[in-house]
Amino acid sequence: MRYLMRISYDGTNYSGFQCQSNKTTIQGEIEKELGNIFKKHIPIVTSGRTDAGVSALSQICHFDIDDDIECNKVASYLNALLPRDIRILDIKKVDYDFHARYSSKKKTYEYYFYIGHDIIPFYEKFAVNVGYGVDIDKMKLACSGFVGLHDFSAFCASNTSVKDKNREIYEAYIDQLGDNLYKFVVTGNGFLYNMVRIIMGTLVDIGMGKKSVEDIGKILSSRDRKNSGKTMPSKGLVLKKVLY
Repeated sequence: MRYLMRISYDGTNYSGFQCQSNKTTIQGEIEKELGNIFKKHIPIVTSGRTDAGVSALSQICHFDIDDDIECNKVASYLNALLPRDIRILDIKKVDYDFHARYSSKKKTYEYYFYIGHDIIPFYEKFAVNVGYGVDIDKMKLACSGFVGLHDFSAFCASNTSVKDKNREIYEAYIDQLGDNLYKFVVTGNGFLYNMVRIIMGTLVDIGMGKKSVEDIGKILSSRDRKNSGKTMPSKGLVLKKVLY
């Protein structure tokens, strides 16, 4: 039988989602406690790996087990065993043809940032200071340049092994949350390695006058990573939701 598991986590203290030798990861912690409950190794499959320091409001995984489990009880047992920065939101039985990764249709990421001379300790827990004198209106205007089906070769890590770098972005915008605090929201059918963080770095360059709004089309056409912005820090990035 196959079960869907919805997870929320703060990635600050973890070396990403995927299991890695001698490193603490989200997947490793969950699989360890599933093993303690069922007395056998139960691998979990995720909708997509998140990097070190990246968090998730609602990550989706699935796992297979012969037992007909009581979902609410297993979720409660796991939460009692797991660190408090990893929470199982719910577990439910699904058809065997459901796949956490391959069945997904859309993903939404958010990147939190703030503007100003001074570091604000509360914001620093989850957002990145992008400095002072940033033109947020230009950044907002530039977001629309990413919407549509594009080759995002210029907006992924240079060591990305994926051959097909075409991705469709359905929406991209910036909302203000508080005093100089903002979030960049982007929804697409999939994302390449570091794609959102590099898009965000390019938007910051536009806000600082290092690049223009019109440069986005040129950068996309170039397919050259050297032409886009820097990779922003991971702590501002959150996987908000996965749609199926």
